[in-house]
Amino acid sequence: MNTTKNDSNFFRILQEPIPLLNKKMRDHRHLTALMFMMSALLASTEWIWDYITDPSGAQNTIELRLMFLGLLAYPFIFKQIKNRRIIEFIAVTSGLIATIVFVEILNRLHNGISQGLGIFIYLLFLPLLMFQGLSLRINLISTFLYAATPQVLALFGLVPHFPYNQYAAMIWPAAIVLMITHYIFAQNYRRRYELEQALELASNTDSMTGLSNRRHFIPVLRNEIVRGHRFRHSVSLMILDIDNFKAINDAHGHPTGDLVICTLAEICRKTARQLDVIARLGGEEFAILVINAPLQNALIAAERIRAAVANTQLTNFDGFEFSFTVSIGVAEQPKENDSEELLINLADAALYQAKGAGRNCVMASTPTCIKPLATYMNELQQG
Repeated sequence: MNTTKNDSNFFRILQEPIPLLNKKMRDHRHLTALMFMMSALLASTEWIWDYITDPSGAQNTIELRLMFLGLLAYPFIFKQIKNRRIIEFIAVTSGLIATIVFVEILNRLHNGISQGLGIFIYLLFLPLLMFQGLSLRINLISTFLYAATPQVLALFGLVPHFPYNQYAAMIWPAAIVLMITHYIFAQNYRRRYELEQALELASNTDSMTGLSNRRHFIPVLRNEIVRGHRFRHSVSLMILDIDNFKAINDAHGHPTGDLVICTLAEICRKTARQLDVIARLGGEEFAILVINAPLQNALIAAERIRAAVANTQLTNFDGFEFSFTVSIGVAEQPKENDSEELLINLADAALYQAKGAGRNCVMASTPTCIKPLATYMNELQQG
């Protein structure tokens, strides 16, 4: 049973979600660029090692060593390229080409393959340092490819006198250890990512209803207003308040008050559109951001919510049956203004008027005044 669980965890780590991969790429982009630059300098300056081991053969490796200086351009390439898959392809392909070039460099040196086997271990360590921003699947594949490439080239006769046994004894244990290390790194990163996601969700979510809280809602409202102005989309806001909520708490206790709050949250979820953003601003006050909808559409949605609440019968923990109502103020963001505070104030003023008009009603905040829903809709139909 433990084996099955470990196997499922392994395949779960391999199936990294796209948001995790995108964040991993952002987090490690700078490290990847830095390691490419360092590798370019190290690989090119290793010509000194060529000269020390074989002065005459080193004359034939200069141009190959200079090829590695091309890696200096990669930090600038990665800065411009945002597509993660393209970056993965470039990084892995570059590592494979680098391995082939190293093999050719060693071929041009006297006893180069025998003396330079340690270089292949260095190549295996590159993904561990350079490819932390890539997926675990890519890291495992690249490690295997870089370990197998010299042997494959030797099988095709491109590496004379290749020491198969010595290479296998040195490289493959190191490759297996590095693959395990990649897995451990990926698992640790995923745990950290999931913990960060859970903390962010907790900080942005109302614990009782599961809706957005004020901390999360206000920035979303601000962004949607800016986006609405840019693309000429209407943005409307409802502010809802449970009528006589204090009286409900006083008469039936706080558990009943919590039941009322959760019931309203569920009605809002079922009635609002999927793209709308629902939040509990605090206490018995809720808000719904109606995206890409003019005032009349938001008013129709608000009336559906009001009616659904009024027609809902609840039974509290003592078996007492009761109902409750909400008052709703609705406003549309003025075209000439992009302040979220103005929209909130307009909707809040309409809510205040709904409370004053007897509660259990919807009020519309227009550019000139606040009107009941029926009055506004009649004027709209009459043109």
